[in-house]
Amino acid sequence: MTEGLSQEFPGGPPPPQPPQYPAPRPPLARPMIAGLLGVLVGAFLVGVPWLVLSLWGDTPSGRSLTAPANLGGLGRAQDAIAKVDAQRGKPQIDRIDKTDRETGARVSAAYGGAAAVVQDYQDDRLLRSFQLIAVRASSPELFAPFEDVQALGVAKPSTELVRVGDVACLLHNDPAAPGSTPDPDRSFVLSCQRTGPGLTVTVRSLATEGNRDPQELAGIVEQAWKELG
Repeated sequence: MTEGLSQEFPGGPPPPQPPQYPAPRPPLARPMIAGLLGVLVGAFLVGVPWLVLSLWGDTPSGRSLTAPANLGGLGRAQDAIAKVDAQRGKPQIDRIDKTDRETGARVSAAYGGAAAVVQDYQDDRLLRSFQLIAVRASSPELFAPFEDVQALGVAKPSTELVRVGDVACLLHNDPAAPGSTPDPDRSFVLSCQRTGPGLTVTVRSLATEGNRDPQELAGIVEQAWKELG
């Protein structure tokens, strides 16, 4: 064996090899850049529909709404109570003021800041009452859930959708046997609504007294629609 030569490398130690560096990764394969692009693409996909809806959709309007002083022959609930007994009725008047104000704020928030107004109405005897809810934005149409009247053995569903022109009403029907008519004195309108670009008007029954005819409630909605539009 020749002295000075390695037994493992008979021809002598191999020449030093240049250091091996990993091949550069394409920019899109780098996690940080890919993540950033994902965020930007996500923002683009979210932003474009939002922009399109803002330009072409029914955007909320901040134009103010003022409830009519009288609606369907009824006055503001606060005024009706004050006529009967302003002093004793003050706690109830304050409660209605707060309830209508807070409900109006919630309606506005639900519609992206659109102007909204809520007002209770009562007759002079404080027997009939309903609530006006108006907002400067369109809404989905009312609907009644499906009820299998044959399986239930009734003449009509307990909640029925009734259309009167441009107004849709939800009517509660008193249970009646098939082939008969629900008792009109025990049936009543739950609510009526008209909606279109930039405005939704809803009248909601607060009591059954006087709120049994969808035709009449639809007329009240139309009155409010004309005054608020």
